[in-house]
Amino acid sequence: MKKVLLVLVVVLVGLGVAGALLYRNASPSNADHRLLTVATGDETVASVVVNLRLLKSVRSVESWKDRIDPAEKYLLKVGNLPPRHRDLLLETFSSFASGFVKTAEGPSPFRLFASHGTADQALEALKKGHLVEATTGDDYVLIDPETCGREGPLRLIKGDKLLAFVPTALAADFTARLAQEPGRKMESLLIAQGGLNLQPFLESLAPPLVQMALARDEITENARRLSLTLRADTDGGIWAELDVLGDHPEQIQKLWEKASGANSPLKTVAETSVKVTPSKDAFRLTVDVNALQKHADVLTRSFSPFQNEALKDEDLKALESAEEALLDPKDLYAYDEALTPASFFERSGEDCSPRHGVALDDAKKLRLAFTSLSSRENLPEVDFVSLTSSVCMPPHYSPVLAKRPWMEVRIQQPELDRPTCGPLADEATGMTSEEDFSREHSNDMQVATNKVGFAFKRGVDTQKLPAIEGTVTVQVPTRVKKVTLAFRPPYGRTELAFPEGKLTVEATRVSDDGLTFQLGSEGTPPSVLAVRALNAAGKYLETESRSGFSASMTLPFVGRIESNDSTVLAHGKPVQLEFVLVDATAPYVRPFKLTPPFPQAPDAQEDDTESEPTAEPLSQAVFEQTLQSPDSIARRGERYTRYTSGGLIAAPDVPGTAPSPFKVLLQTQGVFENNLEIVWTEDVRRYFGQLDTGIQLEVLEVDFVDGTRLRPENMDETRESESGEKEYVWGSRFGAPRKWNTTLSLGRPNISASDIQGVIFSDFLPNRMEDVPVARIRGQLSFSLPTTIAVSALTPLSLHTRATLGEARFHVMSIEGDEVSLLSENTDQPGFSAAFTDAKGNPIRASLKKREDFDDATFRLDFETEKPVRQWRMLQAQGPSKTYTYPFEITAHVLKPVSSRKK
Repeated sequence: MKKVLLVLVVVLVGLGVAGALLYRNASPSNADHRLLTVATGDETVASVVVNLRLLKSVRSVESWKDRIDPAEKYLLKVGNLPPRHRDLLLETFSSFASGFVKTAEGPSPFRLFASHGTADQALEALKKGHLVEATTGDDYVLIDPETCGREGPLRLIKGDKLLAFVPTALAADFTARLAQEPGRKMESLLIAQGGLNLQPFLESLAPPLVQMALARDEITENARRLSLTLRADTDGGIWAELDVLGDHPEQIQKLWEKASGANSPLKTVAETSVKVTPSKDAFRLTVDVNALQKHADVLTRSFSPFQNEALKDEDLKALESAEEALLDPKDLYAYDEALTPASFFERSGEDCSPRHGVALDDAKKLRLAFTSLSSRENLPEVDFVSLTSSVCMPPHYSPVLAKRPWMEVRIQQPELDRPTCGPLADEATGMTSEEDFSREHSNDMQVATNKVGFAFKRGVDTQKLPAIEGTVTVQVPTRVKKVTLAFRPPYGRTELAFPEGKLTVEATRVSDDGLTFQLGSEGTPPSVLAVRALNAAGKYLETESRSGFSASMTLPFVGRIESNDSTVLAHGKPVQLEFVLVDATAPYVRPFKLTPPFPQAPDAQEDDTESEPTAEPLSQAVFEQTLQSPDSIARRGERYTRYTSGGLIAAPDVPGTAPSPFKVLLQTQGVFENNLEIVWTEDVRRYFGQLDTGIQLEVLEVDFVDGTRLRPENMDETRESESGEKEYVWGSRFGAPRKWNTTLSLGRPNISASDIQGVIFSDFLPNRMEDVPVARIRGQLSFSLPTTIAVSALTPLSLHTRATLGEARFHVMSIEGDEVSLLSENTDQPGFSAAFTDAKGNPIRASLKKREDFDDATFRLDFETEKPVRQWRMLQAQGPSKTYTYPFEITAHVLKPVSSRKK
């Protein structure tokens, strides 16, 4: 339940207290009233309505601007509007609504705007911002600002200071409703109102974090809809009301009582900031957002899985007896206080050389490599490129925490572009940058990387460029310094301030190993190379540091949890911390010139590894003459026999039939008891993997040692749970149905042993039978193969290169280090795949990760490849298919007589 509270408070805790004078220009108009009535009706599946007048009014006061920004960004994002259009929205519109509405075809998007000026002026502003685009007549498409995806066509309806983009089938209804006097009034101090139907639209509409939280706390089992209303009052208070509507509000109340009970960290928050009002069919939480702000620390800890509660007296007492480990003085690294770029690279060691890319210096310690080349379905004429620069770091110079950039890549030729949508549209330079520090496992050296992404102007073909030219700059540390900070019990939040920002430390837990504390930052303080803990005697304690994983839990209303925070474990009881900081840097600049074809091959020879044997595309004739030849059957049988051990019982071959190329085994011992294993040999994978031929597994009957016999029809049996919901008698622990058939892909094994690979299947096992051994299991494997496989000509791999197979045309859409995506241009037929080779024509192992079909009767194939690809060709299954079926039966225990078995 506390995660639902997160959804509620994340929107507006940053607003704070504002006086009545802020709202004098925020009174909504009649257009705002009508917008609210239409957007929050019963037909909407999900919606958010935002009063832009109020946001603009509060934001106009300089002292409040920084506090309103996080909430405002969140509200715009919920409405699928980008922050870069904030000023356009605030100046042009008084409110907006966005969401999904029910239609006969399913949920369809809508977007409504109430404007300050005329509807025509507002429409021009939306066109100029590339948020909508005209198609024909009064039809428009909505443009997703983050993905460039297009939704529609939607019908444009103009009213008095109103614009509505709605499903065409509902246009007449929307027109009539917008012309009516609104039945609901938007209060002058209403900030936002929104709602979401939990089923069946949760997966497609709710953020993954919210989905996970609602599912974990069983909210979706007990509720139909969440409704959130946010208001301000004339005294500057901010109030939020969350209504959970469903058939069993008492279950929601129980969850709330558990989340806010005596043992919950949210107890104080609930008592001082939240009022609960249950009713017959709803459960309402009314939150005092201003009061909630006072509990920011508690909320931070409660909503982050990476931090515990503040230390208690018993924790501090336990720390007294924690085993102390001292650092040997000779192991204390002596940092040079004055460095030069030359000495910095000398210290990185002779054996340090990043493995991929073009060397930019003689020592090969600075490299630049292609990460990906791509076009996109929604921007097919724009080439997107990403490059990764890598530089060797001396031992002990890889930062524990860094907010200032260490590396920068600049592109000088050709000129970069800033697309009108997508992630690059938010970057003023048209380039994104992401930095990382990691350890190269091949040589155990530290490597810093900087991945940049950018786009060329529309119509510029990357493969036809003379070159891509630019520079890589490394900010080399040239001076370090040490700073000490007192850090004593109770180890609360302590800060180290600098002109550009601050470092923070705060204890999170005590264990037998010592004290764990979080190292955080605000602003851009100096980079931290080391954090050392000293005990009361002034001796150094052994410490361990690891990067935090809190980026996904960033909370705009707190601003405490940074994406690159680190956790430090001090083996003992610290009283002082010593920070080793980068005090000065010098730029180390190296130019680069990359020429096509792109991406360039890595320096390592491509034939260093043994090439995979060529396999013919798998048709019926190839299967029966190769994989079913006596020699192949004998070799596989020997390997399967060697694999069968450790409690695995293999299904025997069925007399009178050809042996299956796959082996089914039942695990009868250990934690994996009752799991099925379906395994195959490398030669089987090599043939089946080319077209990603699916293997259908069906479980037909299972006998358990207690006498229970189950068949597929038994799995549909349901009953009413304690909460009144339907659950499957023979389902999972959450009452969901079990699968007794599935399609196995040879490209996704989770078992590997020598040349044997395979998958584990356990979804057939009901939760209530997990502790009952399987006595006998019966089922079958089947797959279908075409008569023939058509093959296109071998084509060099580069962006936009094409292959033709019959009438079907394909081109390369993206190339990454281990992935290739192909896009069909004129067909959505099934049965297509691709094969890849290196520069010498040797096959490269690849597996189909995903096929995505589009509304324009085309599709995309995403392949994962084992090595860099240089050539490709298309494959297509042709002719009637033949299905091969292989029954199996495994008996692990003697069955009880039929008359005594349970049903």
